[in-house]
Amino acid sequence: MIKIINTIILGGVVLILLACEKTEIRETMEERMVPQKVDTVKIADNYFLDNCLRRTATDLGRDHLLQAVNVYLDGDELYVANPGGNSVEVFDAKDMKFLRSISHNGNTPARDIYAEGDHLFVAAGNNREVQIFNKRTGEYLTRLGNGVYSGEVSWAGCVAATERFVFVRDSKATSVRVFDRKTISTQQTNNNTHFALLKTGEHFIGSKVEPQSGSYDMEIIADSLYAFVYAAGTIYSWSLDDIENKKDATTTTESILENMKVFSVSKPQNDKLFVAMEKDEIIQIAEFSVKDFQKRNFSSPLRQIAVGSVRMPAQPMIAYADEHLFLSNAESVERWEIHNNPSYVIRPAGN
Repeated sequence: MIKIINTIILGGVVLILLACEKTEIRETMEERMVPQKVDTVKIADNYFLDNCLRRTATDLGRDHLLQAVNVYLDGDELYVANPGGNSVEVFDAKDMKFLRSISHNGNTPARDIYAEGDHLFVAAGNNREVQIFNKRTGEYLTRLGNGVYSGEVSWAGCVAATERFVFVRDSKATSVRVFDRKTISTQQTNNNTHFALLKTGEHFIGSKVEPQSGSYDMEIIADSLYAFVYAAGTIYSWSLDDIENKKDATTTTESILENMKVFSVSKPQNDKLFVAMEKDEIIQIAEFSVKDFQKRNFSSPLRQIAVGSVRMPAQPMIAYADEHLFLSNAESVERWEIHNNPSYVIRPAGN
């Protein structure tokens, strides 16, 4: 009887101990399964270029050279200055399909292009002229200058335009010559009378500082015309209102940059633009607000694009639209997608 009682007591103790042990195990497991509250913190954006569409002479579909020295984006069409082919090549900006070639009798050594309104203005370098075309049909209309050094255009390396004016930056009189579109006649062979002369000091295309083999950019930004002298690290600007009202007396604003040079800029969109530049001897592409650009504040870009893995030309000429960057690159013209691979850190909440 005593043995039975001891057995019952011992069994009860074991059951109690087992029950306690199971309770402890369950409680321990429950504690491990309690989710911790965490924060995901964005540390930095990392913008880069990817998925390149590259077009070469082969894509032109004929025995034709491609020497891409400048680009200009007008809506869905990308214009490429091609002095090697004596022409301007036009591509569909959406898929980079070659559309057509624009040339005046096979003699358009294009160094720069600018589309405005119905017209395409082509700085035709050694021809000492700016050729004017109907940008849609490619019909040659007339030219600025008369094709000789004594004319109003001595060496055309850079061009820009507004609804009212055409601006030609060339070597004669170290200047930007302004032509009035109101007086440009397509019935005349030569339009050789300038409206105003904008001084650029000692810097001009064709000098030792700016060789004719280089690529150059001018752009209309807000209410001013800008010209970039990358070799000297200088930006020139002129008020459009002053050009119209003061003509030759228009004040030239000269900004000398420290440790950086601007090659080209994209057309402003939504008060922002991209700048191709050399900073601290490294080629960079960054996005800035128009306001910061006007103040020459290049210390706080909206976006900095990593280009270390991209073969960049020595003088990058760029255009931009819809998160795509267009680039002239010697024997090719390229369209890159802009992507972001941001950095994140996960940490306990409250830290």
